[in-house]
Amino acid sequence: MKRSNLLFTLLLLSLAAPRMAGAIEFADADDYAECDFEGKSFTIGPNGNGLTFGNSARARGLRLNFRDRCVEEVIGVNITLWKPGRNPDARHRGLSFGLYGPSACELEMISIGLLSVEAECSISGLAVSGIATVSGGPISGISIGGIANVAHGPMTGISIGGLANVAEGSISGISVGGLANVAEGSMTGISYGGLANVAEGSITGISFGGLANVAEGPMTGISIGGLANVAEREVAGITAGGLANVSERSVTGITFGGLANVTEGAMTGISVGGLANVAEGPMTGISIGGLAIVAGDELSGISASGLATHSEGDIVGLNFTGGALVAEETLSGINIGGIGAISRNDDEYGEGNYEYFGIRAREARYLLVHGIDINILDRLAGLAVSGVDVRAGELTGAALSGIFVRAEDMTGFSASCVNWYDETQRGFVIGLVNFARDLHGIQLGLINIANNNRDGLRVLPILNAHFD
Repeated sequence: MKRSNLLFTLLLLSLAAPRMAGAIEFADADDYAECDFEGKSFTIGPNGNGLTFGNSARARGLRLNFRDRCVEEVIGVNITLWKPGRNPDARHRGLSFGLYGPSACELEMISIGLLSVEAECSISGLAVSGIATVSGGPISGISIGGIANVAHGPMTGISIGGLANVAEGSISGISVGGLANVAEGSMTGISYGGLANVAEGSITGISFGGLANVAEGPMTGISIGGLANVAEREVAGITAGGLANVSERSVTGITFGGLANVTEGAMTGISVGGLANVAEGPMTGISIGGLAIVAGDELSGISASGLATHSEGDIVGLNFTGGALVAEETLSGINIGGIGAISRNDDEYGEGNYEYFGIRAREARYLLVHGIDINILDRLAGLAVSGVDVRAGELTGAALSGIFVRAEDMTGFSASCVNWYDETQRGFVIGLVNFARDLHGIQLGLINIANNNRDGLRVLPILNAHFD
């Protein structure tokens, strides 16, 4: 696991460890020697089948014993009273009940211990313990541990642990951990962890983590984390994090983050972040960020942000922002911005300047509306409406601005207090002051300047025109 995930898991386990330790240490030190069976028993019934009293190695039927040690096989009902010794080869099939708890290599069908249920090889069926259900191999079926269920293999079925369900393999089925469900493999099914669900593999299905769901593999299905959902690979499905949803690959589906949704890959679907949606790859679908939307590649679909929307690639679709809308490449579709935003740009020495952004892109087309500023570095094609100014390298279409429209070249129509074209105007403009170095059209305003007209006609009131 990565350091943050590992520390989080260790914190959970440290809370449970003091109580779990007493539940897992069942056998005395002298019980770990090789079993040399010495038991006294007698059976009521033919061929060893029936009612057995004592520590018999084998029994079929009903077996009553004070303490099991070096048992080989019991088929039927096995009832013990005291702490078991080691039973490394034992197989219990049927009902196993102990005031302390049953212990065997394999426990099958029903196993009940007031303190513990322990198997060195596997547990299958129904296992209920007051403190812990522990298996040296897999646990399958229904397992209930007052404090924990612990499997040194996969855990399958319905698992309910007062504090935790812990598996060295995968966990699949329905898992409920008062504090956590922790799997070294994948986690599949319905998982509820009071604090967290943590898997070194994938998490698939419906996962509820009081604080978080954490997966080193992909996370797929419905994932709800009180604070966060964190995956080192893909996240797909419906994901809700009280603070954030974080993926090192891609995010696909419906994603709600109280503060943010963050991915190092693509973000696709419906994404709602209380503060921001951030993707290092493309962002596609419906994206809503309380403050910002940031895409490292193309942003396409419908986006709405309170302060800024920024893409290092294209922005395509329907976009609304209360502040700034910035595309490093092409901006196309219907784009509406409010008052803009101020950003600080620092150099390598930590010194920088503050820069204002309204709507900015390398190229733009179709409809652009902003309360203050539209600045397109190369070509603007379509309709641009701004409260203060519209600027472009080349303007094709129409531009309406409260104070200023400026471009190198214009083809179409513009209306503003000042219309200023450093090179060529082709079309019709209306303003108080109109300037074109090379006019091919009509200027209507208080002062009209056309540098390519002959002397006496270059500066005219009301109307100026030039046609080739």
